[in-house]
Amino acid sequence: MARTFRLRMATPAGEDLAKRSGADRFPVDPIAIAESHDIHLEAKAHSGGVSGVFQLVGNAAFILYEPRPQNPGFERFCIAHELGHYFLPGHPEEILANGGTHISRANFIQGASPIEIEADHFAAGLLMPRALVRPLLSNANLGLEAVLALSSVANTSLTAAAIRVAECADFPICIIVSRGDEVAYAFPSTDFKKLGKRVFLRKGSPLPTTSTTRAFNADNTNVLKARQHVAETTLGEWFDNGSNLPLDEEIVGLGDYGFTLTVLSSEALQSGPDGWQDEDVELERTWIPRFAYGR
Repeated sequence: MARTFRLRMATPAGEDLAKRSGADRFPVDPIAIAESHDIHLEAKAHSGGVSGVFQLVGNAAFILYEPRPQNPGFERFCIAHELGHYFLPGHPEEILANGGTHISRANFIQGASPIEIEADHFAAGLLMPRALVRPLLSNANLGLEAVLALSSVANTSLTAAAIRVAECADFPICIIVSRGDEVAYAFPSTDFKKLGKRVFLRKGSPLPTTSTTRAFNADNTNVLKARQHVAETTLGEWFDNGSNLPLDEEIVGLGDYGFTLTVLSSEALQSGPDGWQDEDVELERTWIPRFAYGR
């Protein structure tokens, strides 16, 4: 099975498991799902950036996860991620071929293996199935408020909720995670991509020199104390395409995680013409953001 197809099917596979497990409301319980499939769970402290371990021993499956009572969103996503290694086609076989034990690491690890990215997307679909997300978005205000609402009811991290909002939204919204003066990743919604040319930010791109996000990041206290800020900006300021379309730039620091989440949206925006450029498609293919486990 082609890797691109496997990745495309990872989120629907998580959604399907949620549906088959009878999850008709938030929050979806990955622990109950694991137990219903006789997957053994054990809370165990890890080190060195390890977020979870999936093991296959004979006919038995084990998930070792790091307990985070102060951050249940992290803990739940880790368990859901490891469930992806059990349920996604090809994962058990690949893990068995490598000794039966697979170690997962969180927090923007560069060069992550394809099965790690697939498991991230599976976990997002499991914990935030589209069938539950879309009704919530229809009743929430746009932008950061929608992200905060989903994070709260689904009991997930802000970053995971933000990406899922962008995936499910039928309004223009762009999620940007940054650190210092650089973009860690950006994820625009389908309608945001239609607003103009070149509306995709490459990993490692510099933040706009005049952006409020860049000024916000210059004071690390803003990030560590999870401060929030709202400013006005334009599409052209962020994407250098000459557009004066107005945007709200909503910013929140992600605490000890060390990154900043920026949400670009506006109730005044209307989708532009279809047909965003092939170069944007290629950029998106070259950097597929991983759902962050932490904030």
